[in-house]
Amino acid sequence: MTDDAVAEQLRRVAAFEATRTTTPITRLLRTVAPTRGLAQVYRRVGPVVDPWILRRSQGRFVSRVYGLPALLLSTEGRRSRAVRVSPLLYVREGHDFAVVGTNFGQHAHPGWTANLLAQPDAEIEVGPVRLAVRAELVDDATWQRLWPRFLDVYPGYQDYLRRTAGRKPRMFLLHPVG
Repeated sequence: MTDDAVAEQLRRVAAFEATRTTTPITRLLRTVAPTRGLAQVYRRVGPVVDPWILRRSQGRFVSRVYGLPALLLSTEGRRSRAVRVSPLLYVREGHDFAVVGTNFGQHAHPGWTANLLAQPDAEIEVGPVRLAVRAELVDDATWQRLWPRFLDVYPGYQDYLRRTAGRKPRMFLLHPVG
């Protein structure tokens, strides 16, 4: 893909992101979802259901009903080499997409983060747009700078952080590649 093609894809992503709205459901999710019980249920159900919902609605349902910036990250399993798809919230950092592996406050890092460390080339889907990306584990200064933006999107991340027993979640910048 050429630089012009990547730029066009990013324009399409921006147009899709402009359709995101905050709804009463957004506020409810930001309040209820971080609770330990709902997080335990969602970490089992969400990774199965969310990719189906995101693909079926081309991201519109999550964007317009949940009001959250969500993407699908496809990584290669570090051992199995199978494609693994993870629904994630994100924040934009210029042309890049930042994602964080909170694992719902579990003590271990989520598998997708280990996959990116082993193989940083991946693919994301934002609404109807697919982009090839290269992942970069962020340094501490970038982590500190971006973390408040993640809390703005989803305050429940703070609850997850408290439950990680001191484990700092891995954060990545996903750079679109041509």
